[in-house]
Amino acid sequence: METCPGNRRRLSRRRITLAIVVDVTLFLIVGISVLFLFLRGTPFERGFLCDDPTLSLPFRPETVSTSVLIIAGSCVSILVVLLVELLNAADRKCRHPCKSTKRLGLCIRGFSIFLVGFELQQLVVEFVKTQLGLLRPNFFDVCRPQFNQSLCPGYISEYTCTGSEHGPDEIRDSRLSFPSGHASFSMYIAIYFSFYIERRLQVTYSWLVKLFFQFGLVFLSLICGLGRIQDNKHHPADVIVGFLVGLITAILLFLLVGDKLLTAGDDSDVVSFRLTDKQSDYCPCAAATPTMFEPQTPEPLLSNEYFSAMSQRNETDHGHTCNFKLNEIPSERRHMSTPFTSISRVEDV
Repeated sequence: METCPGNRRRLSRRRITLAIVVDVTLFLIVGISVLFLFLRGTPFERGFLCDDPTLSLPFRPETVSTSVLIIAGSCVSILVVLLVELLNAADRKCRHPCKSTKRLGLCIRGFSIFLVGFELQQLVVEFVKTQLGLLRPNFFDVCRPQFNQSLCPGYISEYTCTGSEHGPDEIRDSRLSFPSGHASFSMYIAIYFSFYIERRLQVTYSWLVKLFFQFGLVFLSLICGLGRIQDNKHHPADVIVGFLVGLITAILLFLLVGDKLLTAGDDSDVVSFRLTDKQSDYCPCAAATPTMFEPQTPEPLLSNEYFSAMSQRNETDHGHTCNFKLNEIPSERRHMSTPFTSISRVEDV
């Protein structure tokens, strides 16, 4: 017994609703976990060596704070998506990016995958930071540890932070050096949207647009990571590992999830525009389109009267020929086995 169309629609709506509820619930669970680790996570209290030069650098204010990085990263992500659609629209001679439902769905889908990857890479970074508790290069200047000087030179595991110039949040943050969250997040944005640009941007008027966009994103990520070393917030190893975390997360997420979702709802008119030149492949714009004329049969070189006369002449000649051949047939009877040739006819005459 076949299912009614109404029941199928209800079933598909229920599945879509269930999928949205499950995805949003998982997203919120991971987001709350990341937020808790970022705000209230207690790092492991690691000791240090007396007069360690790698921990004796002075405290400097951040060039790019965490809040500024998140806001700038979100703005860059939205700007990249809009620029990709604007360039695609310009290549198709349209003025309305994300006008159709399919293109708008692709924009939302691509940005949603980006948010999921942001949570995942941030979860890895915050978890490793709190578990390892590696000290920042400015730890001595921020913490001002008080300990038994008779233990030097040696490893100090029991100490008390007496720094009055910095609050408890900054002292806690001085124990969260490895890996670099700024480097991880910036590299994740650069690599993910490099893949996104490669997959979505389809232009025919330039071969360098993709390359310059991708290089610009990676270059900004490198500036962000190197700035953390100059601000004495991270060791070089922290930044390198942060770059690797963002790189691996972006590659795995896009190859396993992003490319499939973007391919499943890909814009078919991009391919048709590149392969054909039909008017249906263009988006409706105010620009004038060339007028298409119906093909016409060329006029004959000879008039119809000429062909009619030739036809009548052929019919007349054909009739005379047939009569002549019938008159040439001899009236006498011959045996069936005797062939009738021109020689025997001459002899009869």
